[in-house]
Amino acid sequence: MFQPKGETDLTTVLAMSVIGPIGMPREEAVYPAVGTADGEQMNALHDYVIRMTQDELPPAGAFWSLTLYDLANGFFIPNERKKYSVGENAGMQLSADGGIAIYVAAEQPAGVPAENWLPIEREDEALNLILRIYEPDLERMTTWTAPKAERIGG
Repeated sequence: MFQPKGETDLTTVLAMSVIGPIGMPREEAVYPAVGTADGEQMNALHDYVIRMTQDELPPAGAFWSLTLYDLANGFFIPNERKKYSVGENAGMQLSADGGIAIYVAAEQPAGVPAENWLPIEREDEALNLILRIYEPDLERMTTWTAPKAERIGG
């Protein structure tokens, strides 16, 4: 199913849309996971924030997004807003200094734009945050580090 850059055919695109993301050549996309600052598995019983300065934003030539999945089955986590990602193609608001803070929380935190909030249901469910970086700058990827999620509160 993996094909050289520029040679992905419509049958492959259709298969990817039906069975889910199967990956693209590294020159076209990379999918680093976002872990936690404390090394613990993310869980929907807690809220998290992912902060990136302008210099720490993913090195994408096309666009990037941060997408939330259920760790157990790899599917989107259902929520009333039907919102599953934050990023350049999914809506986001950068801060005045060009950075961003993305919140994974059961309730939208006060003062946080809805575009920067990934809603979760408050239940005992392992979370999986994946960065999707399209047309990555492969040279910068050798030194760039994916951000860490910080647990908010207790």
